[in-house]
Amino acid sequence: MLDPILKGLMKGITMIEDDFGAVNMIISKQLGNYAVTNGKKVCFLEPPAASGGNSSPMAPDGGNFNEFEMPSEEELENAGSGAQKNAVVYRTEERYLPLEQLKFDLIVFDSFSTYVFAMSEKEVVDLMEEIVRLSRQGKTFVLTCEAPMLSERVIAFIRATVDSLIIIKTEINQNKVLRSLYIPKMMGTKPLDRLVKITIEEDGVDIDTREFVG
Repeated sequence: MLDPILKGLMKGITMIEDDFGAVNMIISKQLGNYAVTNGKKVCFLEPPAASGGNSSPMAPDGGNFNEFEMPSEEELENAGSGAQKNAVVYRTEERYLPLEQLKFDLIVFDSFSTYVFAMSEKEVVDLMEEIVRLSRQGKTFVLTCEAPMLSERVIAFIRATVDSLIIIKTEINQNKVLRSLYIPKMMGTKPLDRLVKITIEEDGVDIDTREFVG
């Protein structure tokens, strides 16, 4: 099960790196759900390309909110049955988000690589410094990243800056797609010394109990 890993990611800054962006988003949503069940307030940030022009915080079913903080119970109820307690989606066309104003325990950047794709190296450094500063004040960040989108210098800088790093590897073996998970570093624990096979289930990603070294 992923629970021990998810528990270890409940602090600091985590980057989940994937070539194609499918698996990292599934894991980030599992992490968000795990945080919600543990009483955390969670915000999912969608990049401009995926936002469809909406610049308001939204409940998961599309209800709009006008503040950068968790809606009230009444607002969640009015948003509809699809709104998940303690979690909202923030969709924006703004290039620079007011991270300081986001009143959440866990902030998940869906496709962080898309968000910083057009930024200069200095802008990426400035953004990461802001994220680090806020994380030291108690906020937790999860950055999902499609590594091929960014330069080697930028991806190396982000890897070095985050507290925890998860890399998803995908291989095609004849007619099968094999996926494995590698954790080069995790805040407060020693790095894993093996690849861990993962499978995609209906409710998310799960660890195959038949672990292998590779």
